[in-house]
Amino acid sequence: MQPLLTSDPTRVGDYRLLARLGRGAMGGVYLGRSRGGRVVAVKVIRADLAEDPEFRERFRREADAAHAVGGFWTAAVVNADPDAEQPWLATEYVPGPTLHQAVADHGPLPEATVRSLGAGLAEALVAIHKAELVHRDLKPANVLLGPDGPRVIDFGISRAMTGHSLTATGIFLGTPGFFSPEQTLGSEVGPPSDVFSLGAVLVFAAVGSGPFGEESTASLLYKVAHAEPDLEKVPEGLRPLLAECLHKDPAARPTPAQMLDRIGETSPQGSSWLPPTITAVIAQHSTELQRTVQVPDTPPPQPVPAAPHAAPRPVTQAYTQAPPVAAPAQPAAAPAPQMRDKIVPSPPQKRQTQAQQQRAPRVRRDGPGPEFRTRGRASAAMWTAVFALLLVAAFYLSDHMDIPFTHGSVSMNPDRLAVFRIGALLLLFGAVWSCGRMLAPSLRLKVNSDGVVVHRMGLTREIPWQQVSRVGVVGKGKSTSLAVWLADGSAPRSSAWHRVRRYHGGARIYPVGATGGFISRRQEARRLRGALEQYARGRYDSRML
Repeated sequence: MQPLLTSDPTRVGDYRLLARLGRGAMGGVYLGRSRGGRVVAVKVIRADLAEDPEFRERFRREADAAHAVGGFWTAAVVNADPDAEQPWLATEYVPGPTLHQAVADHGPLPEATVRSLGAGLAEALVAIHKAELVHRDLKPANVLLGPDGPRVIDFGISRAMTGHSLTATGIFLGTPGFFSPEQTLGSEVGPPSDVFSLGAVLVFAAVGSGPFGEESTASLLYKVAHAEPDLEKVPEGLRPLLAECLHKDPAARPTPAQMLDRIGETSPQGSSWLPPTITAVIAQHSTELQRTVQVPDTPPPQPVPAAPHAAPRPVTQAYTQAPPVAAPAQPAAAPAPQMRDKIVPSPPQKRQTQAQQQRAPRVRRDGPGPEFRTRGRASAAMWTAVFALLLVAAFYLSDHMDIPFTHGSVSMNPDRLAVFRIGALLLLFGAVWSCGRMLAPSLRLKVNSDGVVVHRMGLTREIPWQQVSRVGVVGKGKSTSLAVWLADGSAPRSSAWHRVRRYHGGARIYPVGATGGFISRRQEARRLRGALEQYARGRYDSRML
């Protein structure tokens, strides 16, 4: 939970907003409390989407359908207002981490927990499909681990975005590696698509990564449609069922009811269905929730207007005119402490800041999350060869054009010699510069639940999310970059191996525009935005350009 910003609303409908829970593709998510004391999660739709009448109609239809979804393992829709200035949706709040956060922080889940998780999610899909909805974006970030079982969130609402142009901001339906082949190929999407996503989610829970790895968006799209999933690390008891869920043919996949029959009488109810480490995290969430909702709902103080030219009160006149009255005897008070003659300065704040930085959590490079790297070594090699050939050609032509290279020649022409030397030096400089770019290792970026890591040649720079107030993808074309704003107002310093450029109070720390050509650059920027949306909730600003 994050405190509300000055730009955040404080009330939505009948709900008072208490804290920020995150930010998704459709808008911000807040912790809210009704007038009767019920705690809910309120999703407020973005203003630009709210201006689209078609989106409002889709949102109204899907919100009505989602409101009718029942089932034990779905976060129930409590209320919605599609006609508000900014449409909003209130759902049941579950005090627990997402499946993605739990696996990223504590590793893969044991087989018994994965079976319980699969049973709960399959029963949730039964309820969703019974309401004639298709989730379309079932992924670890949309599965909450509650104290009594999992909860599926955002079901059916993703359909409200179908047909809406969101490619300008890099947003598309589904998450690469978790959506089905029919979503990738643009075929008809039905309930079997959710079964494919459920199989990918269970592989992630059992292994710690998706069945198609964590590569670029283009690679994941190809593998989902044409390659076989990697199930070698999946427990043998779950491997046949998950292989059927991840079948390319939708008709060959089991239904959620058939999955329940295959899993057996496994129930996630009870506090022992999760490992103790995750159970302790849920307890911390519950404690933080109780502390947050206990904030009194008091109206803001109203200013009291002062009476103009008010006459002096009579009691004041009587007091000033009355003779002094001897005060009753009081026991001698303790002598007041003497004031210090000199002001003793407090310890420098800089030392505390350095100590806090030393205790800051490390960003693990081996945690689940996508990795990015700069490219251009092939083009640098091409330019090295071009400059070298031009330099050889220049020396070859100098012999045939009677342009001497040294002053010792009899037929020396000073003007032509100066032009030749300048051109040769420029070609040599270009060849050396291109050769250095070709030999230099790529700059790499890792994004996960701990923060971001930039590394090259064994040198590493870690930026935990706790130190970041805002993050986003800025710029266009080759100038597209990842920018961060630190909470203390400072900015990372440039070094010989990692160049950092200031940007509106923050800093550009990674050149997304150097990750390839036009198509690759757009794909990598889109993949980076998706990673920030998933890992930097509450800090990622999708409105940056």
